[in-house]
Amino acid sequence: MDLENYSAAVTRLVENAGAVVVAVKSAAYRVSSGVIFRDDLIAVNNHTLRREGAIPVQLPDGSEASATILGRDAPVDVAILKLDGVKRPAIVPHSDSAAVAGAFVAVVGRTLDCGLSASVGILGAVGGPRRWWRGEQLDRFLRLDVNSYPSQAGAAVVLANGEFLGMATAAMLRHSTVAVPSATLDRIANELLSQGKIRQGYLGVGLQPVVVPEKLRAEIGRAAASGLMVLSIEPGTSAEEGGLELGDILIAAGETLLEDPETLQGVLRGDAVGKPMKFTVLRAGRAIEIELRIAARRV
Repeated sequence: MDLENYSAAVTRLVENAGAVVVAVKSAAYRVSSGVIFRDDLIAVNNHTLRREGAIPVQLPDGSEASATILGRDAPVDVAILKLDGVKRPAIVPHSDSAAVAGAFVAVVGRTLDCGLSASVGILGAVGGPRRWWRGEQLDRFLRLDVNSYPSQAGAAVVLANGEFLGMATAAMLRHSTVAVPSATLDRIANELLSQGKIRQGYLGVGLQPVVVPEKLRAEIGRAAASGLMVLSIEPGTSAEEGGLELGDILIAAGETLLEDPETLQGVLRGDAVGKPMKFTVLRAGRAIEIELRIAARRV
């Protein structure tokens, strides 16, 4: 492809993606981008959103609208807004089927003065589900090798075929931009629509990471190098009612190995709340199973 045809193809890609990209007046003197990713829902970067109540939004056709905050999921830098009285626009198809390292991507944002803002590059790294340091999980790890700008916080990330890959954020990695996958946005939106908030489970224990001796790991057959020792148990909580004891070491929740508290926090989110979960526990050098019902954390 010659440069002229390449330029025309990129221009079409940016214009098509821009049909669902809005400018959000996220703070008194700040404008960021947002993506209408489903129905009348806009995904934005949580760290940029410093307003409550009505959020001014400039739509792709230049008209003004307002949105309200449906909810926030700070660990993955996502806030979901709901447009007030605006019909659904044409949605960019969602997919990550062509998301491989080296694939071409465009980051498409919107500003109030210049309109669309675009950067192009490649997917620098692609991986499976990634647990973040505060417990939340991205459905897929998508690191961008793209020079993005402050106004592109919350911008749409699209593949060369025009499919919507996710929302850009520079707040999760110190030196790189990450795409929050469309599957993660859908999961967060589903929970906010059905529950009104992002639910966080609670066991009622104080925990400390400890090393699991290699001999015990071999006997258990599935233990990680470390587990979580129970240092305290609150009365009347799931931990007490389920039979946890001081000194127990939590090895796994279901099939997830518990090497650190952040992994446990991730396991206890969302649909896990209110349901029983089986834990593998190391007690007096022997692995046992305990079933605990995940309570909702009180805010």
